[in-house]
Amino acid sequence: MERGIVFIVHHIDTEGPLCEPIDEIFVRLKNTVGVDLKIPFTRSNVIKLQNGEIEMDNDLKKEVQKIISPHLISFKENWSEIDEMLTRITAPGYREKFKDSFGNGWTYNWHIVDHVGYLTNERRRDMGYLNIFNHYERLFRELPKFNDDFQWHFHPVSFKNEAHRCATSYENSYYELHQIMCRRIIEKEWFPQVNRAGFHTIRPDSNWFLEQWMPFDASNQSMEEVSNNNMQLDAINGRFGDWRGAPSDWSIYNPDLYDWRKKGNLHRFISRTLNLKTRFRNINQTEIEKAFESAGKGNNVYLGITNHDYREMSTEIEEFGNLFSDVARRYPDIKFCNSTSVKAFQSVIGYNDEEILANKVDFDIEIKGNLIKVNITNGEPFGPQPYLAIKTTNGRYFHDNFDFGNFKKEYYYTLDKETLMPSEIDKIGVATNDKYGNCKIKVFDL
Repeated sequence: MERGIVFIVHHIDTEGPLCEPIDEIFVRLKNTVGVDLKIPFTRSNVIKLQNGEIEMDNDLKKEVQKIISPHLISFKENWSEIDEMLTRITAPGYREKFKDSFGNGWTYNWHIVDHVGYLTNERRRDMGYLNIFNHYERLFRELPKFNDDFQWHFHPVSFKNEAHRCATSYENSYYELHQIMCRRIIEKEWFPQVNRAGFHTIRPDSNWFLEQWMPFDASNQSMEEVSNNNMQLDAINGRFGDWRGAPSDWSIYNPDLYDWRKKGNLHRFISRTLNLKTRFRNINQTEIEKAFESAGKGNNVYLGITNHDYREMSTEIEEFGNLFSDVARRYPDIKFCNSTSVKAFQSVIGYNDEEILANKVDFDIEIKGNLIKVNITNGEPFGPQPYLAIKTTNGRYFHDNFDFGNFKKEYYYTLDKETLMPSEIDKIGVATNDKYGNCKIKVFDL
């Protein structure tokens, strides 16, 4: 019987530096487990909590130790600390410690966020459009070239515009979302194929947004047996990362229109991605074994793992690498591959290289007077239309819908007093993916 391949896909929520003052650790503990410890907010008391030396219920003690383990509260507080780590873990010698069955070193998928739309910044995040993208772009020009990829990550904005608060609503954040997308298309000629959900969370509005633009979504965190999180109040009742009922067998699926956790008839594919060394939904030996068992039945398997760039990633990678190697040794006839997300999706879905290339989306743009026309010349857009980004001569960015001609074949946009006059526009960007993950972008001066 032909065996499948286990594709290891490492997703990094790429958010830049983060700090957490000592008093915030205690505030977070109170918010997470609902208990006011009534002890001074000191470093020595943090250490006592980590060692289980503060008297409390035994179950609560274990939960507190998990939440504030030394690794989880050790943050990279500035770019120098992150850059030092990145230089280490992207070096050829480090990557090659984790070679796959084909001789390839470790591969990273960097899902880059923009911290925008906030009024307060207590954790000292790097705020601004393209700030983190630009930093990684500059750094990777200097590092050895490997098969890494930049992809999409977005944090919806909280009601009080606090950068250290979590939110789930795309509808409340559409301005920031489209500003990010327009800038990346026009300034970087970049458009995402793969989503990693901010705070692990999809809701109906983000489900529908993603379905317009991105063929791949690496956000499912469903687990058959989840550790008891009832003591973690910020994670109960599906508050964040609600994947109850989604596939937990490493299969990928098309989601439902109204319930992203159910198999349905939407067009994007969702894969499963579990955490590395955090307080819940972590990858473990049983989950890795499930991936190898599925490959043994002839399936290509998408095994996704995820972490953040503001913690020491080498600790997490090496712990996973040791766990994975122990399992892989018991399945010597199963090959595994370090992969970009796009390549893994293509392989698991079953697209072949010839099909991907033959149907690669392409388009031409015609400008006649005040009318812009987009003609699809090969393949077709993944969603109903390409993404239109506009930059004005005074530095503002806009997104708008096209007018439709023949569906998925031609699109129109009129520049006039109802939209913008040609003289007001600096640049126009048009971008689209196809269902295979091919991406086409054109940016031009008007």
